[in-house]
Amino acid sequence: MSNTLISRLRDLVALTGPSGQEEDIVRYITSAAEDLADEVTIDPLGNVIARRKGSRPGARSVAISAHMDEIGFIVRKIEPTGYLRFEKLGGHDDRILLAQRVWVRGARGQVAGVIGCKSAHLSQLAEREKVVKHTEMYIDIGAQSAEEVRAMGVQIGDPVGYASELTELGLNTGRYIAHGLDDRAGCAVLIELLAQLKDVVLEGDLYAVFSTQEEVGLRGARTAAQGLQPDVALAFDMTAADDTPDTGTNYLRLGQGPTVKIMDASLLAHPALRRAINAAAAQVGIEVQPEILTGIGTDAGAFHQAGPGVPTGCISVVNRYTHSPVEMLDIRDLEAALTLLRVTVLSLQTANLNFLP
Repeated sequence: MSNTLISRLRDLVALTGPSGQEEDIVRYITSAAEDLADEVTIDPLGNVIARRKGSRPGARSVAISAHMDEIGFIVRKIEPTGYLRFEKLGGHDDRILLAQRVWVRGARGQVAGVIGCKSAHLSQLAEREKVVKHTEMYIDIGAQSAEEVRAMGVQIGDPVGYASELTELGLNTGRYIAHGLDDRAGCAVLIELLAQLKDVVLEGDLYAVFSTQEEVGLRGARTAAQGLQPDVALAFDMTAADDTPDTGTNYLRLGQGPTVKIMDASLLAHPALRRAINAAAAQVGIEVQPEILTGIGTDAGAFHQAGPGVPTGCISVVNRYTHSPVEMLDIRDLEAALTLLRVTVLSLQTANLNFLP
C-alpha cells in the first residue's frame, strides 16, 4: 500500500472546492507539482497544467486530465435569523442531503455547519415519507443573526462542501470513504505519476491537467483541450460501482481492478486508446474491467473534440456511493490504476494511434 498516495489523498479531501471555487485545491496542487514538472501554469479558468518537456522536438504530446472540483453547494441567501439557503453545484440526490455536516469556506476559513432537518418528534408521518427539495433546506452554522454570519466571514456566493475525512472501513480492508474522492483520488494519482516520471526521459511533452468545473459540464477541460491540442489524451476519473445489494447488476465491482472506458455519455473511446490501455494492462499483469456506463461523463468528453479531434481514452477507478459524502474506493484499485496509467503513458510515445489497427 502506498502511504504517499493515502497521505496525498487525505490532504486533498480535507479541502473544500466545489465547481468554480477550487482555489484551495489549485494552491495545493501547484505547490505539490512545482518540483515535479518543468513548468506549472494556471490558466484563466483555474486549470493547473504541469508540463514535462519532451526531449525530441516534434514528438507526440500527451495530456492526462483529472478534475479538481467536487460536487457541492453555494450560499444563495442569508436569512435574518442566521440560517443559510443554498444552491447545488453538480449532480446531487436530495434524498441524502438532510443532516449532513458541511464546511462553508468563508473569508476567515472553513466554518462548520449542518444541513438542518426537522426532528422526527415534530414531524407527521407524511412529512417523514416525503423527499425534501434542496430549495426548502437550510444550513445552520450556529449563528443567530445575519450580522453574526457576516462576522464569521461568510457571505452570499461562498462555497460549501461536505465535511468528512478519509477513513478506512472495517479493519485493514484497504477500502476508504470520504467525500470528493471523485476526483481528488485522480488528482493524487496524477501527482504521484509526475513523481514517478520525474527522472524519466520522455520523447514528447507530457501535460498533467488538473481541471476545474468538470461536475458542471467539463468546462475547464474544454478550454484546456483547446489551448493545448495534444496529439493524444487520457482522462483519469472515478466511475460508479453497481456491486451493492440495491443494484444487483454487479457489472463494475470494487476491488476488481481499474476500468477501461468503452462508452459513456460524453465519449466513445478511441479504439487505438482502448488497444493501448489493454496492451499496457497485459504487459504488467493488471486485471481491468471494461466500462460502458451511459450515466456518467469525464474530461475525456472535452478533450476528444479539441481542434481537428484528439484520440482520447479514459482509465477510471470504481467508486461506491458516488456523489455522496461517503464515496468509497479500494486502495488496490487506485494503486493498480496508477501503474496502468504510467505504463500506458510511456507506451503512447510510440503506439499506433491510427483509427484502424
